[in-house]
Amino acid sequence: MGAGKILIIIGALLTLVSTFFLSFFVNGSDLGSGLGFVFNIADIMANPGNYVPGETMIVYIVAIVYIVFLISGVLQLLGLASRVIAIIGSIIVLAVSILMILTLLNILTAYTPYLTLLISSPIVPGILPYNLSLGSMGSLGTYTLLAGGVLGLVGGILGLED
Repeated sequence: MGAGKILIIIGALLTLVSTFFLSFFVNGSDLGSGLGFVFNIADIMANPGNYVPGETMIVYIVAIVYIVFLISGVLQLLGLASRVIAIIGSIIVLAVSILMILTLLNILTAYTPYLTLLISSPIVPGILPYNLSLGSMGSLGTYTLLAGGVLGLVGGILGLED
């Protein structure tokens, strides 16, 4: 198996674990995670003004981007058949993780209200999603998500040759 395929597999697995099993940040007693967004989708589509008042259309657009982000780990795995799909899936992961990191570091404060789309109560407190807080820098999930995107992108660029 070629190095590109191995990197794509590792990147996709990191992306999937980060998205669905780790938290990205802490908001009081609630956590921001991919699972939080999954549980919020119906309410976001029904009541977008509750999340970011006055920005209904932008909330819908961000929600669609987050939905694509949720399947980006699967896109990376599908990239084992076509490197273009791996690169697209990785770029989505990189974009979302970099936006989160810049927001958590108070560099991109205009994006802060849109992170509320990811917030929900833990499903099993202390276990799912798992939170290893890094203080004001967010949580472990944000950085493993970034690593999964980088590995998937490098693997896609290297190619699928054996």
